[in-house]
Amino acid sequence: MILNKSKPGFFSGKIKTFGLQLLALSLFSCNKSTTNYGDKSFVGLTHVAYGVGPIGMTIDGTSLFSNPLSFGNTSGIDGNPYDTTISRVSQMNIFLAQDTSMNIHGNTAFQQGNHYSIFFFDTLDSRSLSLIIFQDNPPIIYDTFTTIRFMNFSPGTSYGLKFIYTKDYFINDTFLISVRDTINTPLSPFVGYNPNPSIYTFNQFVHIGVNQVFAYTDSVNPRVDLINPSLDSANFIKLDSLQFDSLKNYNIYLQGFRDSASSSQNKFQIKSVRLN
Repeated sequence: MILNKSKPGFFSGKIKTFGLQLLALSLFSCNKSTTNYGDKSFVGLTHVAYGVGPIGMTIDGTSLFSNPLSFGNTSGIDGNPYDTTISRVSQMNIFLAQDTSMNIHGNTAFQQGNHYSIFFFDTLDSRSLSLIIFQDNPPIIYDTFTTIRFMNFSPGTSYGLKFIYTKDYFINDTFLISVRDTINTPLSPFVGYNPNPSIYTFNQFVHIGVNQVFAYTDSVNPRVDLINPSLDSANFIKLDSLQFDSLKNYNIYLQGFRDSASSSQNKFQIKSVRLN
């Protein structure tokens, strides 16, 4: 069930937790050179809170982005989700665009030159809305693979992902062998069950180019037939294809509910945010 967020004060109870989470992230994250960035930090916000309308975000009263951010969207532009803010202890405010009195606010302390991804999501329990905040420091990849950070924002079920590189290549070794690169992520519970940023890292390598994506709920081993993906449909769900570019890194996350109609706002889908 999707919780009703229309009641005044549904952001209450988050202020202390919110401020402490941001401060802890800033104090214990790795230092980087700030020579090229001066006193700037870079912040991106993704809205994954079910049933919540467009939101805004200010830092010390200045809007981080100009237009309200709707559910399922990320701030910034394609390939650059970040907006710039000043690196100092500041007051952050995330609020409903249609009712600014409903808000989360707390102190922030983003470090100079660092990049951050914030996900605003619905825990679907007594805590209601929450945030998870990451420092983005993906490794540099020079080969045919890139790295992703995978998060499951589909409540209730643990999901893993299977990425199948859609271009076959061939090896001649006495007889012809067709090879198709396949990458699997481990099963991951809903983020709200374990909102610890340190466990969501850039530890998955995916082949650059177009990959067909499947979500799985039990075992990654059952057969997947790309020609007839209805096979093993109880375990595998065919999602969209994703394009991964060379030398780029991505936030990848599941959004929605498996039993939602394909045309509904809450349909089950894979989302991708390119970070650089």
